[in-house]
Amino acid sequence: MLNSLRHFKLIFWDFDGVIKDSVDVKTDAYISLFPNAPREVLEKIKSHHLEYGGISRLEKIPIYLDLVGIQPTNQVITEYLDQFANLVVQKVISSPWVPGVEQTLKQKQNDQKFVIVTGTPQTEIEEILVQLQINSIFDRIFGAPTQKSKAIEWALQNYNSKIEDSILIGDSKTDWLAAQKTGIQFLLRETDNSDFSIHYSGNKIKDFIGFI
Repeated sequence: MLNSLRHFKLIFWDFDGVIKDSVDVKTDAYISLFPNAPREVLEKIKSHHLEYGGISRLEKIPIYLDLVGIQPTNQVITEYLDQFANLVVQKVISSPWVPGVEQTLKQKQNDQKFVIVTGTPQTEIEEILVQLQINSIFDRIFGAPTQKSKAIEWALQNYNSKIEDSILIGDSKTDWLAAQKTGIQFLLRETDNSDFSIHYSGNKIKDFIGFI
């Protein structure tokens, strides 16, 4: 079982559920966008969000608007995206750190590259990392709408890193699929609200305590 990142030269980090325990913040925000929706529809929204944790809200909100019977025009999508951002940014910043992750980030070695790959919109994740004072740890930050696999391919090429020296740390099936598509290794951070965590049999951790 993997217990160290030291021999990896290029490490990709998802954010929600990997650096900050903020998945529930976003689940609650999606639900609160649709206060009048039937319970069974809200359950579908919740299940979809948790199953596809790494997918951006830019893709999710049009789906959820359809589910509740609201026509997803560009204007309506923009309004709901703005509402969602207002609900989550400060709550994400103030949510708990995944145990041990701060120390693991600070143990970055001089020959390593750390890259953020997240479904959070680009300007928003940049703002969050600045407010958390960890932006300088990362060599590159990729948020939505950049696809995770495209970000990984860019970094592999531009940092001249070998596939076998690279790893993605994520908490969802979407993250795993991005690693599979690009051929790099994958480390799952287990969470209680993901069926994928239960069934995944590869390298996984519950937290970063004692992880070097």
